[in-house]
Amino acid sequence: MKSMFSVLRNFFESFRTPPVKKVFFPSLPWNRKLVLRYAGHLVQEGSVVEPAGRLHTADELRKQGNSLTFICNHLTYADSHIIEALFLRLGFRDLADHIIHIAGQKTYAISRRFLTLSLNTVRVYQPKADIDKLLKRKMNARALKWAAHQKRRGYSLLVFPEGTRTRRHRRFSLHAANPKTTIYFRGSSVVPLALMGSEKIMPVGRLLPLPAEVRLRVGEPLQHSAIEAKLREENRETSESDLRQKIMAYYMAQINSLLDPAYQFRGDQAPGM
Repeated sequence: MKSMFSVLRNFFESFRTPPVKKVFFPSLPWNRKLVLRYAGHLVQEGSVVEPAGRLHTADELRKQGNSLTFICNHLTYADSHIIEALFLRLGFRDLADHIIHIAGQKTYAISRRFLTLSLNTVRVYQPKADIDKLLKRKMNARALKWAAHQKRRGYSLLVFPEGTRTRRHRRFSLHAANPKTTIYFRGSSVVPLALMGSEKIMPVGRLLPLPAEVRLRVGEPLQHSAIEAKLREENRETSESDLRQKIMAYYMAQINSLLDPAYQFRGDQAPGM
């Protein structure tokens, strides 16, 4: 009876409009159990994380007190759940339970809120968000502070630098990232990820998802402070905004190099595709 009450309470909480000034949303326990169990069903047994040893290396860094920021290409709204389902399947439950997803305001729409609140998230307002610019600036500054605070508490971040993507665009959008995203990398080891196959779980034109095999390729953890120092030294005359663009471009290239050719950026690709 008590568990049924908890399920219903989480369910109804999922459909409440989140307070405008709230930025950190811890996962609702029953949402998390139900959604990740379903995600585990959709991610078929042939799915792999390669090489799994790199994920182990990253997790050891986390256990030693180092902050982690995972960065990944973006194929569907289900990518966060798929990545966590893969981590859980490999036995990295503590890592999965301590991931905070940087989520755009669209994922808190009522149609997606139940799924979003199955994860630990920090809400950010994207450039096209239809809210007052001053409020957006304040909220995003608060989101950054919350992300830094949670990293100090042992949480890792998961960031999709491309921003919102659709199932129609499988190829990586190399130049789509907002350079300001690099601010989330401060004080972290940055771990590039390349996700492939999740678009088959949410195919275009189908309402319900389908089971499919997915692959997650893991890059070497990169010490952000060392990357930033190196690029700053090589570009002494570059403005701060241009330097940030170069840093972001470096990380986007890391993701692109991990992807299979069918998912990599193509030279004749239109911006944002």
